[in-house]
Amino acid sequence: MQRLFLSLDIGTSSARTIIWDGAGTAVAGSVAQHEYRMTTTADGGVEMDCSLLLQSIEECIDRSLNSLKPGGFVVGAVGISTYWHSMLGLDENGCAITPIYNWADTRPAQDAKTLQSLLDAQDVYQRTGCVIHPSYYPARLHWLQRTQPDVFNRVKLWVSPGEFLLSKWLGGDTIKTSLSMASGTGLFNQVLAAWDVQLLQRLQIDPSSLPQINHNAIASQGLTADYANRWPSLANTPFCGAVGDGACGNMGSGCSTPDRMALNMGTSGALRVVWPASTAAPIDRDTQGLWNYHVDGSRRITGAAFSDGGVVYQWMRRTLQLPDVAALESEISRRQPGDHGLCFLPFLAGERSMGWNTEARGAVLGMNLDTDPISILHASLEAVALRFSLAATKLHTIFPAAGSVIASGGALAHSPAWAQMFADSMNLPITLAGEAEASSRGAALIAMEAAGEIKSVTDLPFATGVTYYPDNEKVTCYKQLLEQQQAAYHAVFTPQS
Repeated sequence: MQRLFLSLDIGTSSARTIIWDGAGTAVAGSVAQHEYRMTTTADGGVEMDCSLLLQSIEECIDRSLNSLKPGGFVVGAVGISTYWHSMLGLDENGCAITPIYNWADTRPAQDAKTLQSLLDAQDVYQRTGCVIHPSYYPARLHWLQRTQPDVFNRVKLWVSPGEFLLSKWLGGDTIKTSLSMASGTGLFNQVLAAWDVQLLQRLQIDPSSLPQINHNAIASQGLTADYANRWPSLANTPFCGAVGDGACGNMGSGCSTPDRMALNMGTSGALRVVWPASTAAPIDRDTQGLWNYHVDGSRRITGAAFSDGGVVYQWMRRTLQLPDVAALESEISRRQPGDHGLCFLPFLAGERSMGWNTEARGAVLGMNLDTDPISILHASLEAVALRFSLAATKLHTIFPAAGSVIASGGALAHSPAWAQMFADSMNLPITLAGEAEASSRGAALIAMEAAGEIKSVTDLPFATGVTYYPDNEKVTCYKQLLEQQQAAYHAVFTPQS
């Protein structure tokens, strides 16, 4: 009987399910996707009704399972990839009484500033691997305490979307969170692999309002009666705890060891390196600007996250009413680095890495009456690549063996000109991932490893596409452009003494 593996990929814009065979290959016809949109508010809110998420992912599971012929297979395990840092509150009955607060919600910005003044920010970073920022739990919980005390006090347990889903399907008597999801909250002591008691005390957060941490990859098995009737092939299938989508992206694209960086360019962007948990943690002043999380009990992951990725291209095309993509690609590919004479600060969606400045916003410097829309687009694409180059330099210092980059996400796959900018600005070869759904595949591989189907995710080969190599002359130009961008960044966003 064939053993198959189901991956659930929960993103900020869609839910996706795929069934995989034991070789890590997607089963034809098994992909199901349901798109949705987060609710945004004028004051910076980004949230989602958890019932919409539940309905979306369940419909995808239905469709993926129904794509298989009855009999002849068993689902060996279910893996879950979901976005880090987001949370919702459950009452004493396990019912959601808040929306899902997304990592992109900037309403806690003032609370992050307050905490920065009350806490030793560097000490918090060295213990948790996270800076004090609106993306993480400390500032968001402080904001909820301040603005919605009645709701805050009714919450029995704060969970990520992954724990919420598992509690619905498997029963919520004992809700546990994975090491991966706990490590991305900003409340987790990376060295002790436990909730940071010192920080919780300072924030006046009751430890019992956070789920127990499960150090095992398997969360639970045994669906509740209603779901067992709905999905009989999953009735006794082990479900893995949710793993951060970035970590899954590394696993699925072949970047599960410290000799490769994984670059993801979707709406937002990230650059990450996985390393063995048995080695010393690279969390010190030299790594400031990077974050440090867990993949699982044996692997950790260090990297940078950028709120502005492919969204910059989309925003520019829409706002500047630019021509079609093919025409833009042709025009940009023949231009030289910096020949637009502009300096763009790519913080349309705010800043995370590298400065984590809650007040950073997008800006264009150097425009004159001769500036045209394509020049602004060209400058913006270069600017995003330059921010990644800052992270690449720091990561390469920590992980000197990481001499190549595997890039996933549609933004670079659809723009060779932009991919070349990344290779030139980072001074590293950029190879496009051959797997279009790296996070989904990563979740499946982690599930296969947990179920004993494979010894390690490194056992299975990974596909690659085109490689873009740095052009030495352009590398020199981009170093100069980075210096200009850094000077502009500090002039615009660093308070004057």
